[in-house]
Amino acid sequence: MATASPQVLAPFGYRLKVPIALMAVALVSGILVAATTYMLVDRHVEENAEAETRRLAGTLARALAQPVLRNDVWQAFQTMRAAAQPPGTSAAQRVDVVALDARGQVFATPSPRVHPLGQHLSALPEPLAGAARLVLESSTPAPARVEVPGSGVLVLASPIVGEEDTVLGVVLASHPRALTDAQRSAVIRQLLALGAMAMLVVALAGAAIGLRMTEPLGRLRAVMLASARRAGSEEQAARAELVEVCARRDEVGELGRSFAAMLDQIAAQQELERHMLEAERMASIGQLTAGIAHEVNNPLGGMLAAIENRRLRGGVDDATAHALALLERGLRQVHDTVQALLNEARSERHALTASDLHDLELLLRPEAEHMRCRLDWDARVPGLELPAVPVRQVLLNLTLNAIAAAGHRGRVKVWTTEEAGAWQAWVGNSGPKLDAARLAALTQGSERAGDGRLGLGLWITARILHTLGGHLRLAPPDDVLGTLLVAEFTTPAP
Repeated sequence: MATASPQVLAPFGYRLKVPIALMAVALVSGILVAATTYMLVDRHVEENAEAETRRLAGTLARALAQPVLRNDVWQAFQTMRAAAQPPGTSAAQRVDVVALDARGQVFATPSPRVHPLGQHLSALPEPLAGAARLVLESSTPAPARVEVPGSGVLVLASPIVGEEDTVLGVVLASHPRALTDAQRSAVIRQLLALGAMAMLVVALAGAAIGLRMTEPLGRLRAVMLASARRAGSEEQAARAELVEVCARRDEVGELGRSFAAMLDQIAAQQELERHMLEAERMASIGQLTAGIAHEVNNPLGGMLAAIENRRLRGGVDDATAHALALLERGLRQVHDTVQALLNEARSERHALTASDLHDLELLLRPEAEHMRCRLDWDARVPGLELPAVPVRQVLLNLTLNAIAAAGHRGRVKVWTTEEAGAWQAWVGNSGPKLDAARLAALTQGSERAGDGRLGLGLWITARILHTLGGHLRLAPPDDVLGTLLVAEFTTPAP
């Protein structure tokens, strides 16, 4: 049976298993309580019946001493009938009483038709006769007790004692040991009725308690399902639900906290994967840019050489000279831009120079002009020897973020300061104010842009600064610049 129950409940979830199990426990407990109650009632009735029968036999034995001495059968009959068959007593509750004299003959009885007067004890039923012999044949007056096996009848014999402990006779009293069939049926009906009501109440209470106990499991299950589907609003609601589950101080709360920690680990791993993909994509773009720059420089060099050769041959009128100068300026600008891109794509390590900062300005101005954003550039070469590639990357990321934040017709200002072995690059913009909490989220790579993409600029900037021994901080804004970031470099180049 123990192995069958789990198999029966196997198709159901714990939200049904627990209430059903509690209801089953309540039903079994009710049946056990009813059975125990019945046995206790039966035993109590048996003990009371024996005690009352013993008391009746003893009382009649004392009361019949004088009538037996006087041979007053009528008084003995009246006394026995009044004691054994009081008014209102049913036939099942009556005690069968017989009084015998010293010769073993019936002296008096409330039922003379059943036990005629003068009848010898040998004609009595064996339980009555056996109890009478035990008393009459005893050397000293003492009560006797005879139990009839299988019949549930108890016979008690009490001696009628005269003067000097002379046995004048014996009083025999027989009574059912336990409940009669009618009493047993009544008790069973009452126990069934009351037990059914009690078990119903307890079963319903157990089901309600079981549902309440499994409610946190259901909530945790819903959170897990919502997290697996990763629907936006549904996931946010599930997260709020998970916070409530984690606040519990029981096993369900521990499960919730473990699940939340697992979700955080998965999210961190996914963020790291995104960072790696973004870094790999940027590396691929850098390699592609380097290849394109080299390919573009070759025809640019040829065109610039053709312009110079045309000038050297002479015979150039003003219109042609003007056209050649215009072409040369355009080609030089393309060459400078491509050279700046090539410098950004290079992985070689060299100290930061003024040309590096100039290349950055060339790259950033078209972006600012595209956004119609004013760019004030005053970045100067530091006295410290700093690596060019990471410094350019930091300034590029900060300035691009500032241009995007300033927006249309905004203002971006970039300048540098140097003091006590530290070089600071200040980048401010007139866009919305950036608070410390959002800056921390951006530098940790957990903040997303408005289009849903992960903003990696500040995250990469913070990692580069951390590698160089520097840091990124938020400076107090002024009347024009709502957000002012300071990248401080303190570690010289190796």
